[in-house]
Amino acid sequence: MNMEIAEKIDAAIKNGAEIILVIVEAKKYVRTSLEILRYLTKDAEGVFVTLNRPYSSMKKLLEKEGVDYSRIIFIDSITRQLGGEEIDIERCIYLNSPDPTLIQMAIEQTMDRIFSENRFIYIDSLSTISLYKSFETLLKFIRYITGKIRIKGFIGTIFSVEKEINESYYSQIALMVDEVIEVD
Repeated sequence: MNMEIAEKIDAAIKNGAEIILVIVEAKKYVRTSLEILRYLTKDAEGVFVTLNRPYSSMKKLLEKEGVDYSRIIFIDSITRQLGGEEIDIERCIYLNSPDPTLIQMAIEQTMDRIFSENRFIYIDSLSTISLYKSFETLLKFIRYITGKIRIKGFIGTIFSVEKEINESYYSQIALMVDEVIEVD
């Protein structure tokens, strides 16, 4: 098991980072995502915003990989779009689309349901939101969410696939986070 990403996130958090942007190559996307979730759920409870994989599929994958998904409340913005079955409605909030406004409201609702001392928000992935809305809307969303994460005392991990967002956009996003970790 590659602990490199977990070690980098751990070091960033120990150095005071509250919000971390993780940029990964497409071929390492799933493995890296699983390692991050394994690390985060070890000592914390949190919110996982899934924009690319339906909750039912995510749950199966986490179960198979031994990740404690009982420590996560999911926000799923793809199942309804695809007409999928809504399961575990106490553990998952289903949205009609990956609209940033809907995601913001759902994140706020779920933040209020997490009471543990160590809390996280994991957003997977920025590039998906950028498919549906303008970059300006994406920036406003990130600015709002990063502010909420800081105010509420969560650790935020924002995931993005390399080369799916213009390099100049990454520069603007990097200004709103405390640490950028590139997984190569």
